[in-house]
Amino acid sequence: MLFKIKLNKPSKKPSNKHNKKPLSFSGFFIACVTLVSLQGVSLLSGAQTAHAAQTSETTSASQQQQQNQEQESLLDSLFGKNLRESLDIAFGAKEDITLTPAQAQALPYAANYMKLGDSPRSLVVLGEADNLVQGHNPDAVYAQRLQWFTTSNEIIETVQGRVQSLENLKHAKVKSIWLAQAPSSGMRASQAKQASKQTSNQLSYDLRQTSAFHTEHKPHFVTVRQSYRVVKSQREQSLAMPNGTTLNVLVTEEQLYPIADQNDNSSTQAIATNEFYRDLASGRVVQSKQWLGPELGYFEMTEVQPFNGVGGPTQNWGYSALLAQSGFQDLKTQDGSDPTQYRQLRIKVTQQKTAQQITTQQQVTQQTDTNKTTQLFNGLFFGTIPNQPNQPGQANPRSLRLNDVVTEFHRLGLEQVPYAPLTRLHSPKLDQWFAGRKAGMLMRLRMLEQTYKADGETKLAAQAAELTQAFTSWPLRATYLQGWSLGHARLNLAENKALNLADAAVNNSIIPSYEISFNAAPNASSIHVGLATDLNQHEQVYVTDAAGQVSLVPLQSYNSTAEQRLLAAQPGALVLHSIADKDLPKGFRDVNYQLAMFLQHWDWSAAEVAP
Repeated sequence: MLFKIKLNKPSKKPSNKHNKKPLSFSGFFIACVTLVSLQGVSLLSGAQTAHAAQTSETTSASQQQQQNQEQESLLDSLFGKNLRESLDIAFGAKEDITLTPAQAQALPYAANYMKLGDSPRSLVVLGEADNLVQGHNPDAVYAQRLQWFTTSNEIIETVQGRVQSLENLKHAKVKSIWLAQAPSSGMRASQAKQASKQTSNQLSYDLRQTSAFHTEHKPHFVTVRQSYRVVKSQREQSLAMPNGTTLNVLVTEEQLYPIADQNDNSSTQAIATNEFYRDLASGRVVQSKQWLGPELGYFEMTEVQPFNGVGGPTQNWGYSALLAQSGFQDLKTQDGSDPTQYRQLRIKVTQQKTAQQITTQQQVTQQTDTNKTTQLFNGLFFGTIPNQPNQPGQANPRSLRLNDVVTEFHRLGLEQVPYAPLTRLHSPKLDQWFAGRKAGMLMRLRMLEQTYKADGETKLAAQAAELTQAFTSWPLRATYLQGWSLGHARLNLAENKALNLADAAVNNSIIPSYEISFNAAPNASSIHVGLATDLNQHEQVYVTDAAGQVSLVPLQSYNSTAEQRLLAAQPGALVLHSIADKDLPKGFRDVNYQLAMFLQHWDWSAAEVAP
């Protein structure tokens, strides 16, 4: 099955051009529905002309055969060959796909034209839609997080027309891209006209691409941040849409000036221009053109059939907000029932403060301690998903999975799309196991110090003591995941962890619990931990990136290239300053690597650490 059926999906309503649904069915169903819906739609005018030009000697049978071939050719160009290219943005179409207005209106699902760089334009159908709300109020929906899937498993995620992420790209170098920082937006159509004509802000994307150490048989990646100073301007115009309608739109242009360094010094010449066309009546962004860097070029998107729906109502469970100071509490059943039949989901959301929140904080406290805010939520779920009567094809009751609880949380509390590479999953049982591992590592570091003292290595003994102290101060918490994508989980069962009893139960008296940590994008620079030494004093260092990849990175000009040294400057990377491997005594040669492995469990929801 190409697309996954959503949990608690509301009953299906008749589809029309004002209320299109995201696609949650198999590719076979796409073809069947589309074939039926196109029966009453006239074919391209070229096909009609070719039919009229047949000679009088052509029999009715041959005319019918040609008609069938022309119709098949049209459907092939529209939906790909046996659906192999039907939604393929990656980007296998041989030429631009163009629908007539009648064909666009006949589409049973929300769909967009999409184009990346110089590749042909493809038709992509909406796969999933999740609500984003204001103030953790499920009734205050301000946007949808839209996910578009292709047959080759590329994932395109957008919010209000802006690309949030592209994943599983078949590009030779770039494999994924995530939005790290967006210019201030969120204007309603009614507010857009009163917006200032020119504003300035910043836009940043993180590209996950092949590194200098990458080979075909041993993949290796690096995250590179591309940042731009944004200067906006706006105008109004009319826009003809593929489905035949003409809209009055507000066009927002973003001039992009590359930021050259961490001091936000930017170029004086714009290298690209983003364009967003917002329908003044509905507030939807119906067309956009966005620069994703020199490797990928422009990403272009045009609405073919709109989606105006919202996520369905909750069923049987929900989340409640908690005061951040109160923390999470263990839950017990009150009716004597078995607590292990439930799962408690604790969610910690750390996100960027809005401009209004920062202004309010400055007025109240006269300071800006941090630009992030944290909110806690508590949810209660059944441990298994029962077989639903309205889905006879569904398998037997199954375990609750991560996708289920995150989809539900979208309806009740998520305000901003989290930065996927920093999503983490914890449990009290995993915390217990990790505490033992930390104690063991702490003992090894103290033994290392004593070994140096016994050998008369005073300087190395002092460094070992400093390293021990640093290790005890690291904000570490064991996690099952180093990054998690909602789109990946919907396409690949292996990425959709089962929230089972074995990984969560601490005892039989409390409800087993998991904790999900959603985080904002990290700072542009890496975080340096361990010894208080300058980076240029080390020949090589261990680097643990946000995805959990551990790399031994050379740093000096005589043993490395600039591309290799880039690994130590990744956003969200943890750079370990430690004793050189060659100076570690026998029995301790793996200490640095083990410390780097511990950094995979850095708690990004803890207080932000300055680089």
